[in-house]
Amino acid sequence: MSKNLYLCVPDPFDSSTSARLERMGILRPDGEVNVEVMRAFVQIFGGLFFDDLCDFYSDQGEVSAVTAAFSELAARKDCQNIYLLISLQYDTIRKPLPDPIWWLAGCAPALSLFCLGFVERLLELSENQASNGKEMVANETADCCTG
Repeated sequence: MSKNLYLCVPDPFDSSTSARLERMGILRPDGEVNVEVMRAFVQIFGGLFFDDLCDFYSDQGEVSAVTAAFSELAARKDCQNIYLLISLQYDTIRKPLPDPIWWLAGCAPALSLFCLGFVERLLELSENQASNGKEMVANETADCCTG
């Protein structure tokens, strides 16, 4: 009848980080970052984050201010502060930091690739939206993909 009275909460700085990232496909069995998977990871989480920003902020100028802060950090290749800014922005928009992003904190090579790619994707999405003047609606997206 002995039960644990408390749960050990794993964190990205414990010994399970590499195994967790390998199960996600981010790390290869040899510990190297799987660049192809990281590209998909960046696309997915960068796109979701951009949509979350656009949903939260009513003014495109506010979104631009956030992306400018990311751009400045990326120009300095300041991955630690990019990661911190991602975390702070998730707090601001009242959403939890996604677990897969959380686990990157314990693996510097994966974190660096993610942070720089994330900002690149975020800026690309922001520039596309600015040049289009609006966000495409579902039927316009379908039309551009089928025609």
